[in-house]
Amino acid sequence: MENFAATAHRMEKATQELPDRHTVELGLKRALTSPEFEGAGRLREFLSYVVEETLEGRGNDIRGKRIAEDVYDLAGISTRDSTGVVRVDASRLRRRLDVYYAGTGSREPLRIYIDKGGYAPRFEAHRALEQTPNPEPRLRPEGEPRSKGVTLPYWVLLLLIAAAIGGGLLSLRPSHPPVEVEMPELPDLASIKEREVLFEQSTATLKARNAAAEARTMMFPATEPWRVRAAQVLYDGAITLDPSYFGGYAGGAQAAAMIAGVSPPGPERDAMLDKGRSLAAKAIELAPTEAWSQSALAFLKLVEREFDEANRLSLRAIELDPDDLQALEMDAIIALFSGDFERAAKNAAPEKHINRNGSRFPWRNALGNAHYHLGNYELSIRYLKEAAALGEPVSEINSSHLIAALQASGKTELAASMVQGFNDTWPESRVHLLLQQIFQDPADAKNVIAMMKAAGWSSASAGSGAASHE
Repeated sequence: MENFAATAHRMEKATQELPDRHTVELGLKRALTSPEFEGAGRLREFLSYVVEETLEGRGNDIRGKRIAEDVYDLAGISTRDSTGVVRVDASRLRRRLDVYYAGTGSREPLRIYIDKGGYAPRFEAHRALEQTPNPEPRLRPEGEPRSKGVTLPYWVLLLLIAAAIGGGLLSLRPSHPPVEVEMPELPDLASIKEREVLFEQSTATLKARNAAAEARTMMFPATEPWRVRAAQVLYDGAITLDPSYFGGYAGGAQAAAMIAGVSPPGPERDAMLDKGRSLAAKAIELAPTEAWSQSALAFLKLVEREFDEANRLSLRAIELDPDDLQALEMDAIIALFSGDFERAAKNAAPEKHINRNGSRFPWRNALGNAHYHLGNYELSIRYLKEAAALGEPVSEINSSHLIAALQASGKTELAASMVQGFNDTWPESRVHLLLQQIFQDPADAKNVIAMMKAAGWSSASAGSGAASHE
């Protein structure tokens, strides 16, 4: 039931004087016909409906159930299910509006907001972003010695920036409640006994499992193909040592999918996808009830952009083994790129992963990226900073989200400094293409790119030649 404060806020919004109708309708039309809303028919209908209802004086009556019935024709469906669809689309619409007003609509005189907690739009004057002309480049006079400035390695720059943000990474307080741990995580007794038996029966089998386990910690960041290829060599070795062990095939399928995922369309990507399909099929054949087999196939489906199947298989993997933390963080990654940011944050939560040994796990980065898309910018910055400080994977994807979070939270100078470090590390980055290739909803990719551009990042090919999945 709506509480008094929420009711008062909604009534106040409904009674606010609306802008000129003609101005609102023109702004709405430009938004609906913009590139940011291309291919988003249902969100266009959603936005048109709530704006028109408000202009007709019925904004106070807009409810999730009414939208479900009038826009989506879901009359007869349970209220819980139908309003759930509306809530998800409202969240997507808010993000798409953010992208539009940071891009094509940056000079619109009026901005449309859909505030959290309701569906009635709010209209505010929108100050156009002022374009700052680029300064004329200074030409070095002939004979003048070149500057001997020092270019810091990216990881050093990242630490310095993060220290400026939070008063020093080494003094960071954990972003989660303290967890009392008596000793580092160790293999359980059953696992130790299993290895003893394997050692007595077949040294090759034990070596195969050890190789696959080692490779599983080398998979991230996935945007560094050389690292993933090193893991792939170990998986191939595991298969050679013990062709009956499913882990070599499952891990090999994930590695092949990761290489394909960051490769542009072409023969190499196709070859890696074919290899991934073959290895995943063998893993399922050998061990269909193992979480790793299902998770590997799920990640392959993600790269193939079969998002529904990827999510189905990933959730099945967790059901098969809720204690497989690598399957859990893989599900967080799949949920992230599918746009289910709440699930991504839930399955990458610190209390699930904090006691794990090693520093090559991506769960903190997945958590930070998810919080960015949820609008929790300070949490996003905190987790991405922690990941870098603890030696966890640093990639173009994670760094672009950190820049976006800094920019969105108003830390514009730090965001601009971070852009310089980004450019030094990845001078020919095509992160805008990569983001559009991996996110199910192009608006999620454009959101990050828009914030990066606002912080000063640019690419010669940005906005052109990008693969479109609208």
